Amino acid sequence: MPESARKLFAPAIGETDQTALLLDAAGAPLAGSYIDARGRDIAGEIGAALSGVSKEVSRSMRHLSIGDWKAVVVETDAAIIALAPTPGDSVVLLAASSTVPLGLVRRVLSRSVALAINWLEGRA
Repeated sequence: MPESARKLFAPAIGETDQTALLLDAAGAPLAGSYIDARGRDIAGEIGAALSGVSKEVSRSMRHLSIGDWKAVVVETDAAIIALAPTPGDSVVLLAASSTVPLGLVRRVLSRSVALAINWLEGRA
């Protein structure tokens, strides 16, 4: 992955304790990075675990008849995980420390989605 793609979300994330990825429909990382505690980029592993998530969330929303999905946010004791759709069944994943305020997570997710959409349109 080119360095420009790896750093795509830096303007949205800034100095906060968060990381972002853009994953295609199959879960392959297109942009961003996910560095674990040992300093390894595990974006591929994260993407593989989330492959097809956009289609599954869309299917669930149709089944429940509550419209298109805009975001899914999961809070745990260890982290906050936020997902949002982008064109082509790709998805932006934002992971943040559980100490990051939820409002900031949602704002960074929104900014990250805008960056991803612009980047995807530029590739087309």
